[in-house]
Amino acid sequence: MRARRLVLLLAVLLTFVAAKHRGVQLPDRDPIPDVFSLSNPTRVTSTHLDLDLTVDFNAQVLRGSVTHTLLHRTADTEFIVDTNFLNVENITADGQPTPWKYLGSAPNGSALVITVGPKTNRVRIDYHTSTAAVGLHWLKAQETRSRALPALWSENEPDMARSWIPLQDTPSVRVTYDATIHTPTNEMALMSATGNPTSIRSDGTYHFSMPHSIPAYLIALTVAKYEFRDMGNRTGVYAEPALIDDTQYEMQFLPDMLGAAERILGPYPFERYDLVFPPKYPGGMENPELNFIGQDAITGNHPAVLVPSGLVAHELSHSWFGDLMTCAEWNDLWLNEGFATYYATRIEEAMGAPDFAGYALITDRQALDNFLALKIAPRLTVLHRAAFVGSERPSFTVINYQKGEMFLKTLEDEMGRTAFDAFIAHYMASHPFHWVDDVSFRDTIINDPAYRDGLLVDDWIYGSGAPSNIAQIPPSALLARVGAQADAFRAGTKAADLDTAGWTYFDFGQFVVKINDVVVPRMSELDAAFGFSKLPSPPLNWLDAAARSLDANSKALLDRYLSIGKTDSLSVWYTLGQTAAGRAYANTLFGKVLNVYDSTTRRQIQQYIGYSGAVP
Repeated sequence: MRARRLVLLLAVLLTFVAAKHRGVQLPDRDPIPDVFSLSNPTRVTSTHLDLDLTVDFNAQVLRGSVTHTLLHRTADTEFIVDTNFLNVENITADGQPTPWKYLGSAPNGSALVITVGPKTNRVRIDYHTSTAAVGLHWLKAQETRSRALPALWSENEPDMARSWIPLQDTPSVRVTYDATIHTPTNEMALMSATGNPTSIRSDGTYHFSMPHSIPAYLIALTVAKYEFRDMGNRTGVYAEPALIDDTQYEMQFLPDMLGAAERILGPYPFERYDLVFPPKYPGGMENPELNFIGQDAITGNHPAVLVPSGLVAHELSHSWFGDLMTCAEWNDLWLNEGFATYYATRIEEAMGAPDFAGYALITDRQALDNFLALKIAPRLTVLHRAAFVGSERPSFTVINYQKGEMFLKTLEDEMGRTAFDAFIAHYMASHPFHWVDDVSFRDTIINDPAYRDGLLVDDWIYGSGAPSNIAQIPPSALLARVGAQADAFRAGTKAADLDTAGWTYFDFGQFVVKINDVVVPRMSELDAAFGFSKLPSPPLNWLDAAARSLDANSKALLDRYLSIGKTDSLSVWYTLGQTAAGRAYANTLFGKVLNVYDSTTRRQIQQYIGYSGAVP
């Protein structure tokens, strides 16, 4: 799963040392075998799934069946799917019992080998998940924002779909699917499909259909007490009742954002672009028809000037790069993430927010420079990973995101935007609802009329580090204006006299970052001028300053904010854990509010503050 921006890594160097032009060895045409799947799609391929699942919150399992429609590419008598801690009860082939067995094992699961005939059309697997299903996240009622009913959401990327559906769990296999989901009363089921409801159904039965072929990791499910708000002809938002008003207000840019994306990339490839905000969901995920976005993206501040969300722009960009076209194997993850990172800034720019696009580009370039300055093993700085060694897993790093982004930005600058956009349009038209790899991308650009050797395409894809022609990113206008006022504040200008006209919540957040080391002694002055402590969601660095201050006003703020259970409060708990006074305060508060946090966050907080009490 991914957020719009990766956290900037340790800033060792801010000066970039360009890699010299060098010859690189091109790989063979065939992609490497998917080492993360034990299935056999090159022989017998699943093309469609029919799911029928019942949600059991008490046992925290799904029960039901999946029926695969098969395409026979050879005369093989085995249909092999991936599983991980699934409890298979019965399997039939075209309605008749058939032998099956588990074969082999890997850190991410086992192969389920099913005997089929050369003309077997449908295979049905009856099963239930286990509490060890890594792709399912179950929340108790008190862990949700509404505190009323339990909730569930799935997270499949890269290879966790197999923990709740037995299927061919590799991104080069695409399936359509239909699903029926049975939920408890007063809960709503939503999926990455058409047919998402706009109200809770009294019988708890929901039907879905995904008519476009998608890879397994994009099959998504969430169940909770949701409400829906329409945002336009093709857009809307789902959130818990306690959050729906704030969500509707802060996501009102959605129709404009979708229009901006279509002006750049062409028609949206699916029917609707809706967002759901599952409780305790971290970051964002590009599930088609229904992007999953973390609730922490909703501040509740109701800002007068709304900033288009870079996180949402990133996930929307995946509709074309990741959903419409998908990397064939995880060794080319940059074809998903690098493209989405680049196009998020293009969307922000097209929405009339060039300052935010410029800020994103410069901070992304800094993130890449800082990462490379850490002297990571060269093979881990290559866009196209030749292989995964030992127990290595697909890695969502700065290389896939920011190096991929800077490659595209370099192509744009050197080809010219018009020629670059024409090339991308041809690339998309050549691979709709299909996998892509390094060679398909390379072949497209090598044969483009605007191609020339100086683009250093091979150096970018197959070489380590950053090539010598990397795009030069201009200074950020946003950082410049915020930095000027931060310098004035440091020089003695009163907070009330600073020039902050037209500033957004984002500007103020960056301002607090830039004055972080002098915030604590001037908190009352800053609060009087800007009212940070009164905001439902103050800037995180303001909260960190409150954790260092721990005066009466700061404790009142932290008592309120840390009782919500937000995932993004982890940095505040970490700050509290750095001093004896902070740990004492944090231990008392955490003992009162720990049940509103999800289990993963609870354990992390426990480590940060040295909490000695029982943590469920």
